[in-house]
Amino acid sequence: MTDAARDRLINPLGAFDSAATLVLLALAAVPLWAGPFVLRFWRNRIHPETRHDAWRRYRGWTVVVPAMAVPVLLGAAWVIVGAAVLSALCFRDYARATGLFREKLICYLVLLGIGVVQFAALDNYYRLFVAAFPLAIACVAGFAAAQDRPKGYLQRTALGVVAFALFGSCLGHLSYMANDADYRPKVALVLVTVGFWDVARYVSGKLLGGPLVAPNTTPDRNVYGSVVGAAVVVLVVFSVGWLAFDGTPLAAPVPLVVLGLLLALAAQLGDLMLAAIKRDTGVENLDKMIPGHGALLDRFDSLILVAPVAYHVMHFFGGLNVEAAGRVFSG
Repeated sequence: MTDAARDRLINPLGAFDSAATLVLLALAAVPLWAGPFVLRFWRNRIHPETRHDAWRRYRGWTVVVPAMAVPVLLGAAWVIVGAAVLSALCFRDYARATGLFREKLICYLVLLGIGVVQFAALDNYYRLFVAAFPLAIACVAGFAAAQDRPKGYLQRTALGVVAFALFGSCLGHLSYMANDADYRPKVALVLVTVGFWDVARYVSGKLLGGPLVAPNTTPDRNVYGSVVGAAVVVLVVFSVGWLAFDGTPLAAPVPLVVLGLLLALAAQLGDLMLAAIKRDTGVENLDKMIPGHGALLDRFDSLILVAPVAYHVMHFFGGLNVEAAGRVFSG
């Protein structure tokens, strides 16, 4: 392991080398500071049930924000470890909701695949990172068939493949972003925009109402909330992106607007994806791990689809340079 790799992975001393990291942390703190004042100001203008729900969500954010900020500041290894734990816990929620937890072999294979993806991210071994997806599918499909239980084979295999695609491959891209030498502001930008989208979508949706985005899928996601949430995401990316991507081709107006729009779209689709899973399985609440948010999967559903979109769009526009870091262990 080179000194540069060691510093990137475990040295927290450079946490504030980028001004963008400070700006993004300050932005993340704004809702935590302003939330109580806003809720008290509007206490007589909103329905008591909505007010109670907003307070629960606010208390949840006081847990979520530090939990996301601390690994980013400590080092890339902590980001990858955090993403690995998040992937496993989100998969647990998914397995409970879909009934996949009954298929022990498939669950173990999915968890093994998540481990391989996260090791590939830690090692900056992109060929293994890419190969993990088809190999995991081959293992799930093959070993499920070897159980000699043709009844329900397609269903349990499909559930396993989707699980690895979402919690192994998709979320693994958040880990792989940490191989950039200046990963902190870029990872922080992804996390902050997802958080701001959720807050803006929730608040504006409650205040403005309006037609539903997908009435057969979820009864509380309206068009106005989604539009305001998308506008906030584009504004945050456009305002802070030139700092986060300073010195790269992505620090330009058009690429930043494209990045913001695609992140907002991915966040909306991720939110609808979990709502569709819950509606299809008849599960209303996955868990109560985070007050006001429910299970980890409830809180991080948007991040699942945002992570690969962010990685590839940043890489396409030259905002990420993970190749320069080189392999860490297996090189």
